[in-house]
Amino acid sequence: MAVFSKISHSELEDFLKNYKLGNLLGFEGIKAGIENTNYFIFMSSGKYVLTIFEKLSLNEAQFYLEFMLFLSSRKTLCPMPIISSSDQVIRTFKGKPATLVTALEGITIERPTSENCYQVGQALAQIHLDATDFQNVKPNCRGFEWCKTTSSQILQFMSEDQKKLLSSEIEKQTVFRESNTFKILPTAMVHGDLFKDNVLFRKDFAQKDTTDKQQSPKKYQLSGLIDFYFAGTDVLCYDLAVTLNDWAISTDDVTFGSFKKNYFDKMVSGYESIRQLIPEEKKALPMMLRGAALRFWISRLCDWHQPREASLLSPKNPEQFEIILKKRRGETNYGNE
Repeated sequence: MAVFSKISHSELEDFLKNYKLGNLLGFEGIKAGIENTNYFIFMSSGKYVLTIFEKLSLNEAQFYLEFMLFLSSRKTLCPMPIISSSDQVIRTFKGKPATLVTALEGITIERPTSENCYQVGQALAQIHLDATDFQNVKPNCRGFEWCKTTSSQILQFMSEDQKKLLSSEIEKQTVFRESNTFKILPTAMVHGDLFKDNVLFRKDFAQKDTTDKQQSPKKYQLSGLIDFYFAGTDVLCYDLAVTLNDWAISTDDVTFGSFKKNYFDKMVSGYESIRQLIPEEKKALPMMLRGAALRFWISRLCDWHQPREASLLSPKNPEQFEIILKKRRGETNYGNE
């Protein structure tokens, strides 16, 4: 969600004529993210998000939007794509696929609590339950095959030690994916990118403690999940691994990347309060955690060394996921505080 495509008020008004949303009051670019152009759109009928797809074809983008439409009709808390007056979920804007979706209320949280992790675990499991009824299939565009293909493009930017780490992990993941355990893991459409910046929370005023004279920590309730544009068919416990590697780790300098046991346990228990993991998924989770770290190390290396121009683009440091991958490879349990 960066700003690659700049728009004018008149261009936007012309695009919005195809929607029954009232008058355009204003708009502003959204800084977070690195793949698509996003704007908040303020209409007389409310607030929306305009997404201009910078890489995806119209058919690819339409698939994701139909998936979001499906989820929003179930129990998953996510934006609902807006259908145009001509019954289209996606249209063309500035020569690129574009869509409008409802804007969810809430903020992202950089320093979550263990209770927030429990809520995210529940929300992720709900996606998986709802997605099992989604009939269409689309391979994960950033799955393991992508990791193998893309790794050759970044070797020139890596040290010899980094190359050895990359080669070793790809080899280990390849062997695991040929195992009987991996072959029976449940699959469905997964979010694939449920990091902290893709989950919104609103303050839970109902939990305000008026008897506590001390400054108590703010309590937030999950209000929705956003950015489904890396969704794809994959094993469900891989999606849980992606989420754990961001939400349940220490972000302190000395212990960065180590799991915080209570955060890890709360996310897994939140997940299992909605969908129970089968024994094979629990067995596979350590390798899935490594595979998820590998995927984001590779993608961040690509974005860091081969950036695209965007007025609000800030590539994320790949070193963080190199550290996380090394931590995952060296762990025998997840008991670190």
